[in-house]
This record gives sequence, C-alpha cells and structure tokens, in this order.
Amino acid sequence: MKILKINVDGVMTMKNFGMVLLVLVFAVMVALSGISFASVNPKIQLQSYSVSKVPAEAGDVLNVTIHLKSLEWDNCAGRVSVQISTTYPLSVQGPDTQYVDSLCYGDPDSTGTFSFLIPIDPLAQSGTYQVSLVTTYEKRYSVFNEANTLNIRVGGAPSFTASVTSSNPIDIYPGDNGAITITFQNNGSSMVKSARVAIEASPGIEVKWSGKNQEIGQINAHGSAAATFNIQPNKDLAPGTYKLSAKLNYIGEDNKNGTSEFTFDLPIKPKAEFSAHAARTEALLAEQNENVNITIKNIGYQEARKLKVQIKPIFPFSTDGTVRYVDSLAPGEEQNVTYTIHVDKEASAGTQLLSVLVDFEDPQGKKMSDSADFSLLVRQKTIMDRVLDLWYVWVILGLVIVMNVVRRITKKK
Repeated sequence: MKILKINVDGVMTMKNFGMVLLVLVFAVMVALSGISFASVNPKIQLQSYSVSKVPAEAGDVLNVTIHLKSLEWDNCAGRVSVQISTTYPLSVQGPDTQYVDSLCYGDPDSTGTFSFLIPIDPLAQSGTYQVSLVTTYEKRYSVFNEANTLNIRVGGAPSFTASVTSSNPIDIYPGDNGAITITFQNNGSSMVKSARVAIEASPGIEVKWSGKNQEIGQINAHGSAAATFNIQPNKDLAPGTYKLSAKLNYIGEDNKNGTSEFTFDLPIKPKAEFSAHAARTEALLAEQNENVNITIKNIGYQEARKLKVQIKPIFPFSTDGTVRYVDSLAPGEEQNVTYTIHVDKEASAGTQLLSVLVDFEDPQGKKMSDSADFSLLVRQKTIMDRVLDLWYVWVILGLVIVMNVVRRITKKK
C-alpha cells in the first residue's frame, strides 16, 4: 500500500512539502542577516592625521591635526579626551590635552578634529621622531583607551662655517714652520660623511704636500671636526696679510655630494733676518788657526737688538765658542765680527760651508734667533807649507852651522 500521497485536491505531497520548508528556512535566514544588533560599547578610531610641513625643519612650529571617528552608529562615546606627548627634540606648545563632551557616529568631522602645536628644537638633527596619542572616553562609568603613534619627519641640510682655531706658533714669521688648525662647524640639522678638506695658500707660502688633503670623515649635525695643516712662508717673503683657502667636500644623508669653500687671512709678521759673508778670499790651510772677518747683515724687515753671534761647530771648522756682541742692526745694516777659526787636518780641499747663529731681541723685547750660512775656501798643506811649518828647526840648524863655522875659524887663528 502506497502512502506517499494524500489523496485530496490542492493538498501537497510529502515531496512538495519538504521543498516548501527549505524555501521558508532560507527566507528566514536572509531576513535575519539584514538585522543589526545593538552595540555594547562605543568605539573611537584614529581616521587620519596631518602635519603642516613635511618634512619639517629644526626650529619650526608644526600644526598637527588629528581626525577621530566614532564607529558605532548607536553608541556615542562620552567625555572624550585626547592627550599628546612628545620626546626631544619635539615638545608641545600650549595644552597637551583637549576635550569634547561626546563623539557620535553621525557627528560632523569637525567634532572629532583636534589640533596641537609641536615646536622642534633649533638644534634638532634630521630624522623621524614619534608622537604618542592617547584617546580616553567613557560609557556608563566604563573607561576606554585607544593609543596611537604619529611620525614626524625632520629634514634639513648641513650648513658649515669654518675658522682658524689655533696657530703654532701664534705669530708666524718668514722662514718659520707653522701649524694652522681649522675647525669646521656643522650648524645644519643633517650629518655628513666622507668629509675631505683641501687647502691652498698664497704664492710664497708652502703647504706641506703630505697635508694638503686630509680626510675628516663624519661630521654630525651641530658637530664639528678639525684639520691641521703645516705651512712655511718663504724666508724672503715680505710681511703682510696673505690668504689660505679651504675646500670641504662631503656626502650628505641623501647620498648627494656637497661642497663648502672658505677663505682665511694669514698674517705674516715682520722679523729680522740675517745673511753672513766672509771677507777673506784666500784659502784657509788645514791644521791651521786663522782670523776671519765675517760680515753680518740684517736682510729682514725689523730692527734686531742685543745680538749674540757665534759660529756653529760644523766639520771641518771649529772655534773656541767665543760669542760676539752687537748692540743693534736696523734693516739693511751690517756689522763685521772676527773669529779665530781652526780647520781640521782631515778637511777636504775646496769650498766648505759653515753657519753663524744669531740670537737677538725684537723691538718689543721678544727673544728670537736666526742662522745664516756662508762659505770658506780650504786647501791642504803642500810640501813647501810643511817645510815652512818647520822654520824654527831650520833656524836652529842654521845657528848650529854658523856656530860651528865660527868655532873653526877661531881655532885656526
């Protein structure tokens, strides 16, 4: 007996009934999916923020604008506070916390907009700095917090000044060796790397070749680096103010090459300088002591006072170390001094150099010294010279012969 059908017109079969039931269930689910349940708590979210200048620079005062949004359409957040906090080199100008009574889903954007002034320290270095944002709100005596981090980019470029920070000696004279230290100060907010400096000087001033170019390396923002250069003005250089030029090459944080150029004044002080000349033209004999007149002349640009002149003991010459004194020598003036000079027996024939050392005072009483070279002609003794050196032997021998002759003559008589 079949029971799969109900034999009544218009009444569904079991198969049709199941299909209708499935359709009803599906319709109910679709209807339920469109229903929004009421939220339990409010929710505030940071939608966006803006900074008045990107990138900022050291010394700027930024306007940071915050945009907050309430996400729950049926649940407003009450007693909303927005607090901002910073670390060096950023700070907050004015109140660091702002308030609004409530923030709802349908409120205009202006209700959730907050602005803060953020000064940047003038000595700030370039980089990205973080600002902390804490949003606090309430609902039915429950307190909720949202924390966010904002990034502030501080840019900028290096900016250099340079100065001569030391000179050794302090006063540089013609013919002196001097050491000049130049300090490069980075006043910008950006560091540099691979810094290298090259220096040039006015004609007549030599920069020692080994130090014309020097590596400095990294110079931090608001930092400094120094380089020392050895110089020597020519001895015959006129006193005055000369120029030093320095060129600083470097690579910035953006990996671009940069250059800064500087010029400095280099004063060369006037000083007495001396030349020496031996008036003697005939050669000095080895193994002999000879009196030699030496002319000392002030060829510099300043008067010298209380001069002490002595011969430097350079082979093959020597003296007894006697010092000759001269009261003063004006520029262009000269004075003769006499020394007894001994020539060593091993001296080579020909022109030989020797020096005089002059210690003196400038018109201000500052003690100074200078040296000057001159030459003397030397020759070795000949056989005749050596025979003549024994004149006293020949004299005695002659006397003996004469005496013998006289004695014989006397005996014959």
